[in-house]
Amino acid sequence: MPIVVDHDERRHYIARVVERVIAKQGMDAVTIRNVAREAGFRSTLISHYFKDKKDMLTFTLDSIRSRAAIRVDKEFLDKHDLAACLETLLATNEDELSDWQAWFGFWEKATFDPELSAVRLGVVEATHNTIRHLLERARDTGELPKTLDCEFHARRLQIIMNGLAAHVVMKPSDWPADAQRGLLKVEIEFMKKMPKPPPGTTLPDFHVPAFAYTR
Repeated sequence: MPIVVDHDERRHYIARVVERVIAKQGMDAVTIRNVAREAGFRSTLISHYFKDKKDMLTFTLDSIRSRAAIRVDKEFLDKHDLAACLETLLATNEDELSDWQAWFGFWEKATFDPELSAVRLGVVEATHNTIRHLLERARDTGELPKTLDCEFHARRLQIIMNGLAAHVVMKPSDWPADAQRGLLKVEIEFMKKMPKPPPGTTLPDFHVPAFAYTR
């Protein structure tokens, strides 16, 4: 009887292996051969699921985004508070730290590749929309002030969380989970005290190119 393989699950598994290679050896070590060796597969099997290295990297980047969205959605649907929902976007455990290590590892590669750059911008915009949606719910339920400028604070909070994640990736021992949560709570209190930005304060909008990963 033939073995039934879930091809989508296999692709996501390979994407996690790509993250491990980045975390252990850096982006330059991501090759079809190295990923296959780390996964315990033959190179031809990796090539069956991805046409080339860029295809594999693009899928991995989108996989990071989709896992983050699933974590947020779970907290949201369970009606947890704003801090609990936002915490899922931090690097408070090994899996989340691996996601952030891979995410930052992609940056140089994406800077010089239009398709990867478009995917990266898409992830940034999707994350912004997620944060804004969480702030809107917190505003509507009374957790945050009714006058909250959700668009401004979503941009601001995303910038702060990206900066925090960068420090966690550089030196995890300085930023245990409780310290990350503490900073997040400070930012939530700031939004309560200053729901609107000072006059004349603006943050740029992102314009995402018309490129989407499809397979």
